[in-house]
Amino acid sequence: MDNCLVHMSHSKVVSIWSRRWSSEQGALAISILYEDVRVRPDADALKEFLESDQFSSEGNSSTPGRWVRRLELPYTSTDYSSSTDVIQILQSCPFLHTLIRPYLPDIPRESPESRYGFPTGMVALSSLTRLDWWHYHTVARSGGINSLVDVLHNAPYLQYLTLGGEFHTAPELGALHLPVLTTLRLRRVSATLLLRICGWELPSLAHIIVDFAPENHAIEQVWSTFGRQLSTVEFGRNVVFLMNDQITSFLRASPTSVKTFNYFIFFTMFPQLSMGIEASVERVGVHAFPCKMLSDLWMHLDRHFWWLAGPSLPALRHVVLYGDWSEIIKDPRFPRWRGCLESKGCRIEFASESS
Repeated sequence: MDNCLVHMSHSKVVSIWSRRWSSEQGALAISILYEDVRVRPDADALKEFLESDQFSSEGNSSTPGRWVRRLELPYTSTDYSSSTDVIQILQSCPFLHTLIRPYLPDIPRESPESRYGFPTGMVALSSLTRLDWWHYHTVARSGGINSLVDVLHNAPYLQYLTLGGEFHTAPELGALHLPVLTTLRLRRVSATLLLRICGWELPSLAHIIVDFAPENHAIEQVWSTFGRQLSTVEFGRNVVFLMNDQITSFLRASPTSVKTFNYFIFFTMFPQLSMGIEASVERVGVHAFPCKMLSDLWMHLDRHFWWLAGPSLPALRHVVLYGDWSEIIKDPRFPRWRGCLESKGCRIEFASESS
């Protein structure tokens, strides 16, 4: 009898535990499913779903909007006809980490003035840590969620900001204060925007990624303004970096602060540093994505590796190789480059084995 009671009690516990485990696993699976959301034209249906309580249980409220961490919000979803739904969608996502306003490949045939000529609402974005923003000047005039300035003012804990798009005079972008922003990524931006950014207060900025080389005078002003506080600089995969020496300008402006530099070696002109510059870079990441515009690949590589092994980078200790280097390391020139680097106390590492 006692054994039966024990068995029955054990069965109950297992049954309850199994149901709870199944429920928790199901909730976890569903929450992961809705972490990443893209707003489509039927914003009203999405709004109703994110605000629904169909997943609540045992008195615990759990609306799907609480699971959303990343939201992609096309400009076609924030015109006069749907902006109210979008604001409610944002309000239903209290733990949103990333907001994306993507590039719009097809400009609507209807004039922007008629679609975005009315004020757009705004919502507090206190949980937002990353904003990827493609700017459209005519759309931004409607304000609110379509305005970069309004969004930045309502995202006090923003840490990562990506900017690109149509920035013209941009007078509204002056004197911004982003106290915890650590990373700034520049896609295709104008010299006007860069000069505006130089007037921002960015006390925590430590990393800059440049995807498209802007006009020299503007990017040089960025290095001059923020260079001494940067620890990492990265150049993107763009042939514009092959047109002139972009490396020298940022190292000249920040010779003692930048410790890590990453770039695509076949898309970047080798630096022509004067012997008077000795940068404190300790780690260089080099990606081998191929570029068809190079006429002499090996001469290009040779010049870069001689720079890495030369006196301009006396603190260099790690060269980390990204991408496919399999054919290059088979060439007899590679051991010579490795030897020159090792003679100055620098190791060549592959990204897979680098910590």
